[in-house]
Amino acid sequence: MITSATGLIIGILAFLGYSFLNTMIDKTVNKMEAASAEFVDILQEPTK
Repeated sequence: MITSATGLIIGILAFLGYSFLNTMIDKTVNKMEAASAEFVDILQEPTK
């Protein structure tokens, strides 16, 4: 019973860590996509 409870606690902590890291990665990806879209917009501006 103790090993089951310990395994469950470790599994929950691992899941929380995974979710946290996954959220950080998603935020970074969104920032990179916004920056690349802005860069492409700058490249497509007509020159004067």
